[in-house]
Amino acid sequence: MTNESMTASLAVSRPVPVVVSVMGTAATLAAWAVQPYLPGGRDYITALGIVPDWMPCAAGFLGLGAALAISRGVGRRPVVVAGWIASVLLLWAAVGVVFDGFRAFFWATGIPAGDFAQVDWPGFLTRAAAFVASVALARTVLAYQRVTGAGCDGCGRRAGAEAWQAAWPAYAACALACVYPAVKFYWWLGGGFGRSTDFNETGAPVMSALLLAGSVLLSLAVVRPWGRRLPRWMLLLAGWSLACVHILQGLIPVFAGVNRLLGGPELPFGSKDDNFLVITAVYGSWSLFGLSLAAAVLSYGHRTRKECAQCGH
Repeated sequence: MTNESMTASLAVSRPVPVVVSVMGTAATLAAWAVQPYLPGGRDYITALGIVPDWMPCAAGFLGLGAALAISRGVGRRPVVVAGWIASVLLLWAAVGVVFDGFRAFFWATGIPAGDFAQVDWPGFLTRAAAFVASVALARTVLAYQRVTGAGCDGCGRRAGAEAWQAAWPAYAACALACVYPAVKFYWWLGGGFGRSTDFNETGAPVMSALLLAGSVLLSLAVVRPWGRRLPRWMLLLAGWSLACVHILQGLIPVFAGVNRLLGGPELPFGSKDDNFLVITAVYGSWSLFGLSLAAAVLSYGHRTRKECAQCGH
């Protein structure tokens, strides 16, 4: 396949176009460059040793280079490898954006939350741009693999190959969704094992209960018959969004550990801390829930997508 045909195939394929990846990575670099000069900065991510100062810059340049190479139809293997590495690094640079969102919510509503209502607006801008760039670049790399692979340019399937389908990831997600709310209710009822020093809630963890109910219902909706009554786009949007949020949050200890190996500051928790097991269980359950839900949504998407206009599968 020539460069011109690869670019043309990529342009007509369904995933996000290359231009979004270029704009997202460029925005990440711009936000990182101006961040020290913007007012309202409150560093509550880098100071914890989770994200190196240079990560948005390195991820942005690598991602921008990969996106531009894809637009030119450059050699497949090095571009794909660089694109996936850049997507992971951009995801690393985006760690904390979920906390930013919660902080912005409490700041906007005026609900008493102490320091948690203070937002690092310059950092929020950089992390939001990095998250968008990570998702856009990952989809662009997938599209590039599709149009340069042996399968159909439209759907990526090979002749005679069956799309992966499974129900067990959805039920695994249901079970994993219970871990964090169970810990919160245990502490609220007076349990002391692994109790966080920051846990000072006096009322019932209603928000955790609502999140549990929503996560379980969403997980079941993609495999149970009653879920077919709901709009497909809504389940896909909600499923991928929730999966991304939990994977991003669950990887925080992993990214912090890698940063420590690279010479970063000491971790805010260690294997000898009283709450280490609970931290591992909570963050581990978040990442595993996100991965299980992502697999369930992927299977749901395969089962319910329309027939490909190019190959008929």
